[in-house]
Parts: sequence; C-alpha cells; structure tokens
Amino acid sequence: MKATKRLLTSVWTVEFEKVSEGKVKILNYSRNDPEGYEREKELPNGELIETEDRVVTHLWLKPYQDFDPWVNEKNVTEIYEVVNPKFIFSYGHEE
Repeated sequence: MKATKRLLTSVWTVEFEKVSEGKVKILNYSRNDPEGYEREKELPNGELIETEDRVVTHLWLKPYQDFDPWVNEKNVTEIYEVVNPKFIFSYGHEE
C-alpha cells in the first residue's frame, strides 16, 4: 500500500504493509517513486510521525482532498504504529 505527501513540487511516497490491526511496516519512503506522482489523487495522504531524533513511530492517513494535503490531529482517519521504527530517510536503503 502507498500514501503520498506533497511538498512544493515533490511528492513524497511512503510504501507500507499492514502487518496486524493498527500496525504497519514501512517499506520505502521516497520522492522518486513515479507511482506517487501518477496516482497522487487516488492514494491517501500520509504523514510520518517522528521523534526529535527523526525516528518514525507512527503513520497517519486520510483520504486525498484537493487543496487539503496535510494530515493532522483534526483530520486523520487512520493511525498506525510503525513496527520497524528508524531514521526517516533510511527506509528503502540497503543497510
């Protein structure tokens, strides 16, 4: 599954797998995923919630809406705990 977040001219795409009720595994996070650009209006908006050290702990989702790309406490419709927390820009990179 995928979700997107637009930042100016970039579309950041998070690819994830639901592993159990309320929990996801992040597979990739990139602004270079062509599917995010092509299907931005079909995919939900996503927000990765981070600690001060930029370690991802949760994924928040909401349905896509024109002119309302931000996911926040007031409009989030799905909240998932991330089972593989790590530095936000390390997802999808070989270790």
